[in-house]
Amino acid sequence: MNYMQLIENASSEKLRGGYYTPRKIADFILKWGLRDLLYTDILEPSCGDGAFLKALKSLGYCFHSLTAVEYNQVEAEKAMQVEIGDVVNADFHAFCRDTDKRFNLIVGNPPFIRYQYYNEEQQQIAEELFQKAGLKFSKLTNAWVTFVIGCSLLLQERGRIGFVVPAELLQVGYALQLREYLSNFYNKINIISFKKLVFEGIQQEVVLLLCEKDGSSNHLIDHLELKDADDLATLDVNKLGCHSKTIDFRSDKWTFYFLSQKEIDLLEHVRKNNMPTISDFADVEVGITTGANGYFTVPQSVVRSYQMEQYAYPMVGRSVQVSSCIFTKQDWKNNQTNDAKSNLLIFPPKAREEANEGTRNYILNGEILEINKGYKTRIRDYWYVIPSIKISDALMVRRNNLFPKLVLNKAKAYTTDTMHRVFIHPNVNELAFVASFYNSVSLAFSEILGRSYGGGVLELMPGEAANIPLPYHAANADLLDKVDSMLRCGMDIEKILDYTDDVILRQRAGYSTRQIQTARDIWKKLSSRRLERGHSEIKPKKKIKVYTIPEGQVGYQLSLFEPNAIYKCKNDNSLLVATCRQGTKEWITSHYLYNYPMTEQELAAHPELLEVRHLIIVHKKSFVGYYRVSKAFKADKSWLRDHDYPIKSSRQKSLATYIVYSLEPTDTIPPAINTKDWSLVIGKGVKMNEGPTRA
Repeated sequence: MNYMQLIENASSEKLRGGYYTPRKIADFILKWGLRDLLYTDILEPSCGDGAFLKALKSLGYCFHSLTAVEYNQVEAEKAMQVEIGDVVNADFHAFCRDTDKRFNLIVGNPPFIRYQYYNEEQQQIAEELFQKAGLKFSKLTNAWVTFVIGCSLLLQERGRIGFVVPAELLQVGYALQLREYLSNFYNKINIISFKKLVFEGIQQEVVLLLCEKDGSSNHLIDHLELKDADDLATLDVNKLGCHSKTIDFRSDKWTFYFLSQKEIDLLEHVRKNNMPTISDFADVEVGITTGANGYFTVPQSVVRSYQMEQYAYPMVGRSVQVSSCIFTKQDWKNNQTNDAKSNLLIFPPKAREEANEGTRNYILNGEILEINKGYKTRIRDYWYVIPSIKISDALMVRRNNLFPKLVLNKAKAYTTDTMHRVFIHPNVNELAFVASFYNSVSLAFSEILGRSYGGGVLELMPGEAANIPLPYHAANADLLDKVDSMLRCGMDIEKILDYTDDVILRQRAGYSTRQIQTARDIWKKLSSRRLERGHSEIKPKKKIKVYTIPEGQVGYQLSLFEPNAIYKCKNDNSLLVATCRQGTKEWITSHYLYNYPMTEQELAAHPELLEVRHLIIVHKKSFVGYYRVSKAFKADKSWLRDHDYPIKSSRQKSLATYIVYSLEPTDTIPPAINTKDWSLVIGKGVKMNEGPTRA
């Protein structure tokens, strides 16, 4: 029986779903579990090479029995060499189903494996374990959830479990019924989180889940956040949980318990006083699902290149394109000028056969790139016809940084699934609706209802956004222009809240200054925690697919471009075709830089080269890539050496000047290349007035 389906190029750790537990964490969990030696029948359900076994042996605790389970035979043999307890080489799912043993201390770091990597037998056993616990099995379930449930079923009438689990336990939807199960099954729950990542080499935030079943009628929970695993040594395990709160079974996310009792009381006050929510004034839906945003959302340069003006409609797709709480027609035009993806391509069914040549070529290029075979596009009657095209009254950013944004859609722009569409109910003042959102209570509940991901991002799904309390008042319409102006000039959000809280919450909703400050404290605590975690992560370089076109495809006459030359588009100075040699191609694609040697006189004759925004790079007859230019500047030969450029040509004199383009990969399809649309700027060994010649 394979433990899971193998996937190409995955690491052994990923395939096993496990990253071994740091010693400081293993020591702490064992000290907590064995602090009074009441529970000494121990199970480790996924022991790996024996991290917990080594810790237990080193700490010297006495125990009655110890069983450790590990599926991987090589790792199980390593664990056996620790020479402590009984190591069983088996799959935990089957062990859990078949064993008659019961334990009163279960510790471990269960594997983080998605459902699709379970084999059929594991899926069946996992579903049986869920049913035995009175829970519904879901295809979204991760292996660690099954381990927590299975281990709870193996616990004696009284006992403890101490696990390392993903922090998503606290908030994700697929763990909701697990949170409810644990809240009812255990009498005491302690959660320890960390501001910094504690597993070396992976971007996985974890928490320690410490649960105890003591036979009482209590259901208590407490949360403690530490800087890192080193701080565990400062904790007194005997006093852990002494400030526990009674579990609120109405709260579906455990981020609620990061707060003080005073802060929780304020949230209860908001609920008991029935403050309306966004759903009372508007319907929140996902944005348009194009199936391929990189293909259907394009900058103006691509629209012009393929003559698709009649199919291009205003759209906004990224939070950086919205700087305030009102998105105007001028904002959209500014995005167009900056060559942002400001157009949504809406093709009719007959466009493939009846549209102009440029549009037909664009659709054909989509098929060359297999856009038509995507998960969403392949099930359509016409793969290039986007369904559910609706313009909403307002927009809500799906993934947020400093604070969530609700934006009035004055530009009547479309949006993709990177934003939510907000359809305001009739008889609701749309200006008052948007303005009413910018207050400390609504922002605090956004943090509680939303979910936090790597990089410090706050994600709000439509159902979560709809449940955010909104202190709506028709008179708040008067605030919107001023709030918009404050946001546009980059004013700190707290200064904006000082203004809006006083009017929206104190004057019009009747909240006291103390209550408003508590709401602000909640928002700051939760958002700061989220953002601090984002700053502490080591962010790997983002890999973005750069489209490449097979040689000889429609619209790409690359062989007609002379080597060692650069060409500009006759109709668009911001677009450039540049060539490169084989020795520099790897440097360009790894450093995201392109340079070309020029004299000061040549550069003075072509100032437009410093205004380039998009760059198409070719090598002989091959297409290297299409890039967005984030910066253009002059540099000398020493600068190139400092940036590892492979200078080999004797033509590159030591005093030469180089124009350098800093590049950003883009998933946008490049414009069609046809030599009649391009003119030679300059090339080594090519006369200035000559057009391109066949190489």
